[in-house]
Amino acid sequence: MLDGMWTVEPWLPPDSPDLAHLAMEAADEAGIASLRAWPEIRKGGVAFGDLPPFLGWRGRTEAGWHLVLLQAREVGALVPGARTAALPEGWLEALDLQTLARPLARHPDFPGGASVHVVHLPGGENARVRTFGTPAPGLVAEVLKRTSHIQSWHLAD
Repeated sequence: MLDGMWTVEPWLPPDSPDLAHLAMEAADEAGIASLRAWPEIRKGGVAFGDLPPFLGWRGRTEAGWHLVLLQAREVGALVPGARTAALPEGWLEALDLQTLARPLARHPDFPGGASVHVVHLPGGENARVRTFGTPAPGLVAEVLKRTSHIQSWHLAD
């Protein structure tokens, strides 16, 4: 990979393995006795709790695999059958990132594990990111460039 060049691609979660099974394995490994929510495949994306499905993009850096999750509504995409209501205020802060990310980080599509980045686009050229694992601001910015007309992003986190 050339310096400053990122290879990223859309990631559609496969039906197998079941994300619920991965979530239970991750909870057992973390010593969590029970789960109230876990990621699931819905409408071609990764759904979690009451939020609409996230669009997934994956990429690799020297540090390993990364999964970037975006809300379709925030990037101007329409997902057939997904709700079009506004996202709840403060959804990124309220998100149980560990419960969402643990099973995705161990998905077999990411040999050796993955860092998971959840992105919120509050408007303009600003983005907020919460990360489970190793930060990768350049890779996240590349995903944002590929999913919008904005070519220069300001990452707040």
